Amino acid sequence: MSKIAILQLPTLPLSEARLDYYLKICKDREAHLVLLGEYVLNSFFKELESMPKHIIKQQSEEKKRTLCELSKRYELNIIAPIVMSENEGFVKGVAKFSNGQFKFIKQQILMPYTHWNEAKFYANKINDELSFLTFKYENLKIGVAFGYEAHFDAVFTNLMRKKIDVLLMPTASTFDSNSRWQELLKLRALMNGIFIIRANRIGLYKTKGVKNDEAWKFYGDSLVVSPFGEIADRLGVDEGVLIANIDKKEIATARSTWCFNAIASKFL
Repeated sequence: MSKIAILQLPTLPLSEARLDYYLKICKDREAHLVLLGEYVLNSFFKELESMPKHIIKQQSEEKKRTLCELSKRYELNIIAPIVMSENEGFVKGVAKFSNGQFKFIKQQILMPYTHWNEAKFYANKINDELSFLTFKYENLKIGVAFGYEAHFDAVFTNLMRKKIDVLLMPTASTFDSNSRWQELLKLRALMNGIFIIRANRIGLYKTKGVKNDEAWKFYGDSLVVSPFGEIADRLGVDEGVLIANIDKKEIATARSTWCFNAIASKFL
């Protein structure tokens, strides 16, 4: 049985106090792999759009330094989205902090919508070949993809070629999308015979002049979906930590029961 921790948080201040508090809990509970949601290390995207570049850069560099230090102090592998400066702009990606080291992989597919246009703001480019962060953790093969990327079949084709057992998915989901997200992730977990662990941001974004009931509320509900397509555990709407227990035998049982992986492997 492997333990993976989900931290459900809003955007964190530059101080390391809260991260230190939660990461010590993860260490004490023997969860050596920790997942954070989107826009937890950085301010939310709509705030970044109007933020001075030097402030964004400072925010990212401070959080990078802090996570490198804490990963070494508590002997943890920490997976967290972060925005990094590149040339005159910024790129969005996911970082793996481990033993004081920093590995950064750019997000592959960014949202293009009028109200949330990451594709325009960031300097990320979609490569001819998709490339995702994957690594070994205990007896598991771990993959990482952003929430928006979960909508694309090509993403799962790529990840299943790498024979992942668990998909870590940081998100910043808001509005009335929770039911849709649950159904999407349950289907993806079942069809691919994997655990999906989603860490969703909490907090509130409100533009000037907008009524309270029209504000962007990030609802949390971070959850663990089993390879049988069932929600195994979840958090509510509040800040907190969830320790997921991942049993590789359950993955093997689900795959042998449904046989989707064996059949799909002939086409990969």
